[in-house]
Amino acid sequence: MKTTTLLCLSLLCMHLCWGQNEEKESSEEKFKHHKIMVVMGHTHVPAGIDNNGKKEWLVLGSWGIDYDYRITSKWSIGLHSDLVLENFEYDDEEGATLQRSRPLASTITVSRKFGEHFSVMLGGGGEFAKEENLTLFRVGLDYGWELPGEWEIAASLMSDFKINAYNSWVLGIGVGRSF
Repeated sequence: MKTTTLLCLSLLCMHLCWGQNEEKESSEEKFKHHKIMVVMGHTHVPAGIDNNGKKEWLVLGSWGIDYDYRITSKWSIGLHSDLVLENFEYDDEEGATLQRSRPLASTITVSRKFGEHFSVMLGGGGEFAKEENLTLFRVGLDYGWELPGEWEIAASLMSDFKINAYNSWVLGIGVGRSF
């Protein structure tokens, strides 16, 4: 009786260890380190100026491309770039009206995933336009839904704080793929 019990317990332990090891290998094979996403968004500029020279909240179309390298399943580092599709004017901190010609913002971001869908990002970089280049800091939230075949759909909300210039925030929706 003791021998049968010991044999059954040994087989059960071997099965549990084998199953855990096999599951771990399977999840490592599925983990993709690279992700690229195309984002369609609207950039909001609260300090904007309309065509008549009056202060107005501007909503401008934008496109973005985000690349992330997943260090772990929770942490990633990436290069996020977005292009505002229109020229616009804004009031700076001193009240002067300045122009931006289709600015391109590019940031290095660090992201932390919480749960299955929700990520928080923080980064810094620059906004580039023919008038002048600006330094910016970005914070953002991302909520993604994984689809079959390593595809993902995500909604994002990002806020850019530009040094000695205007601030903006972007509401976007993106489609991406992991590889």
